[in-house]
Amino acid sequence: MKILIVDDETAVYEHLKALIPWEELGWSIAGHALNGEEACELVRFHNPQLILTDVRMPIMDGLKFMEWLRQTGNTAEVIVLSGHGDFEYSRKAFLLGAFDYVLKPVQEAELLRVLDLVVEKLHQNSAVKTEQIRQTAVIRSGLSVLTDELFTHAVSSGEIDEHELFVRAEQLQIELPENGYYLAVLRILNQEEKVNAKYKGDRGVFHFAVRNIVRESLEHASKLIVYRQLTKSNEIILLCASRDKEDKRLPVLLVRTLQSLQKYLHVHAKLGVSLHKTKLSKLSAAYREASHALDSIPLDDKELIAYYGAGTSIKQEAGMTEPYSDIWKQIGLSVEMLLETGILRDGKLLMTKLNEAFEDKALAGIRGRELKISASVLLEKIEAKSQNEDVLLLVSEGKNRLLEMNVPQLKELLTQIFERLLSLTGNERRLKNGKTLIEVICRYIEEHYRTVTLDDISQRFYLNKNYFCTLFKQATELSFMEFVTEIRMKHAKRLLKESELKTYEIAEQVGYMDQRYFSQVFKKAVGMQPTQYKRKEQS
Repeated sequence: MKILIVDDETAVYEHLKALIPWEELGWSIAGHALNGEEACELVRFHNPQLILTDVRMPIMDGLKFMEWLRQTGNTAEVIVLSGHGDFEYSRKAFLLGAFDYVLKPVQEAELLRVLDLVVEKLHQNSAVKTEQIRQTAVIRSGLSVLTDELFTHAVSSGEIDEHELFVRAEQLQIELPENGYYLAVLRILNQEEKVNAKYKGDRGVFHFAVRNIVRESLEHASKLIVYRQLTKSNEIILLCASRDKEDKRLPVLLVRTLQSLQKYLHVHAKLGVSLHKTKLSKLSAAYREASHALDSIPLDDKELIAYYGAGTSIKQEAGMTEPYSDIWKQIGLSVEMLLETGILRDGKLLMTKLNEAFEDKALAGIRGRELKISASVLLEKIEAKSQNEDVLLLVSEGKNRLLEMNVPQLKELLTQIFERLLSLTGNERRLKNGKTLIEVICRYIEEHYRTVTLDDISQRFYLNKNYFCTLFKQATELSFMEFVTEIRMKHAKRLLKESELKTYEIAEQVGYMDQRYFSQVFKKAVGMQPTQYKRKEQS
């Protein structure tokens, strides 16, 4: 199909040329005329099927050009582009056979909408149906992208101008719910596997197939809007119009949707559903509710749909089961030691614990929110303490996978991060002389001198108690308890000198619950009772 653009401004021509994927549509721009007279010559030579023309132009304006087209019996469809919204201009254009009247500056969504209608009209009586389907698919694909952008922005921003939303939706041929709605977040858990195996890596085609299945499954839901959440590659959002706060049809339709995705596309997905909303200004709140509900679903396959506010409270979700929490605590301690010292006595143990954290039996019953908390704390710690560019890039990718709750890819990225950190560790000589390790432990003791114990050190740094005591004595010439006592006495002397605290209060501050025992230790270390030291220093 040939297109002719008639406008006295070259900038407008360049804008229109870049705005629409003409070649992808199978259309070619036959030429650009700066006025109606030039346009007449180009029409005779190229015989275009579609003409985009301005109204006000020198020599011959757009309306006179359209009169000429009518007189010569030319059947090209004409879309008038004008910076003037006066009724008189548009009335004359339509009387001369204009297909549509579009105001400048031309918006992509509006022009795509008009072109969609032009394609339908041009092919109404044509046998070339496949070309019509292809061209329509390209246009509607563009409209889908604009729809995705519109609603992604709407749920991401706190404030939404409802009037502007209705105007934009009308341009995109979208009928918005006016009497209430539910918002559901569909998270596809095995997206990458399916995209690579069946769709040769083409996510666009995969998402097109998913949308079609969703629309067919929810065909009885009035005013259904299906769009992609562009900030998360594996999320599809369903906006279901409903007047009813307790819509009994919705759960049935949503279950059917998941079943159809599994049956026809072998897609494994879960759904989170918001509370009923009456105002479109609450789209952002509805998205947060649906996401929260989705993150409350256990990571196993026993539960697939969750409704916000139905049964599970935020307080209940916050607690992690002990075994699962312990695994992540051990992982965190190992990674922290690796980042602080550059060494780790047992790298294999770290990888074993990571594998345990992602085993089916560990994930069974664990909610998505709990995994998010554990992994995000770990990634933040690595990001704050590592300076290696490769590690930081992997951490950034890990955060994205965590947002999407892509569990297999998250595990793979954490594995790569740990392997990279381990490859950067110091050599065996540093581990054998123990100097770097003891320096880190000393800093830890200084920070936690009030409560630190030998068991704490053994568990935190994965050290045998006897081995640690020997190593510590060699490096500091003090036993562990002598070192702790020295630090406690240093702080006790400072408090006795600078504060008005009672002796028993200072004892508690530095880690002694028994004031009498504190006084004994202090006298042995300093040579006088705490009260005597206080009088001496403050006199």
